[in-house]
Amino acid sequence: MQSSPIIQKGWLRVLLFLIGYLLLIFFGSALTGVLIVLAGLSVTPETLFYGTIVLSFIIAFSTVAFFRNVFDRQTVKSLGFTWKGFGKERAAGFLTGILLLSAMATVLWLMKLLQWFPADVDPTGFALAIVMMILVSFAEELVFRGYVLNNLMQSIPKEAALFTSAVLFAVFHSLNPNFNLIAFINIFIAGMLLGVNYIYTRNLWFAIFFHFSWNFFQGPVLGFEVSGLSLPSLLDQNLKGSILLTGGAFGLEASWLTTFSTSLMAIALFFLFQHKYNSNVE
Repeated sequence: MQSSPIIQKGWLRVLLFLIGYLLLIFFGSALTGVLIVLAGLSVTPETLFYGTIVLSFIIAFSTVAFFRNVFDRQTVKSLGFTWKGFGKERAAGFLTGILLLSAMATVLWLMKLLQWFPADVDPTGFALAIVMMILVSFAEELVFRGYVLNNLMQSIPKEAALFTSAVLFAVFHSLNPNFNLIAFINIFIAGMLLGVNYIYTRNLWFAIFFHFSWNFFQGPVLGFEVSGLSLPSLLDQNLKGSILLTGGAFGLEASWLTTFSTSLMAIALFFLFQHKYNSNVE
């Protein structure tokens, strides 16, 4: 028999969770910085960047696990980690990210705004970048689709819950380097796209695989910045033209091409999943 949550209102559990999560992120980062200074360590920007990602992953998983067990009285696995029966969703998520980025990069190449050159790749750094992208995808989906969206759907209609979680997802990225209004709009749309499968399946694998393929293909493969962050890549770029098309220093997530393509994909997937899972919607 499933236990009832300590706090019945899902939106209130989300609010308390976000407060706790953001405080831990802030104090965890501050404490790490203080310890580095006190220890007199010399830390490279790359080491600090990767360390921040690992710390964020640990905080995300720990906070979700605590709130899920203590406040929701359910398991972390129940947030949507069922593997069997969701192979098509995993494949769709992975291929959706590659399809969108390939289409946008091709448009820039055809417009002669983008050229690629082979990069001098450090295999260790490249492998480490892949691991970091896996951690980022898992942590952010666990937080924003797994915990936030899941609990919001217990208080408000699923469409409103999806919209709210997407706004929070965009706000969360607002401290990234070179963030701007177009980036906010695009990350909001990405939040809608990442959650459109979850509102019907309550399963996270579509979102995790899409999130990973988007980040990995955008940065380590094609050489764009990922939400304003530079990563080791297989290709170097010569990118020119209006930042409204290229995204500039923030990457394709600040391009109007992304606004157009992800909006179309989100609408298409919404109707596709609605048709496929309509009989299972409560």
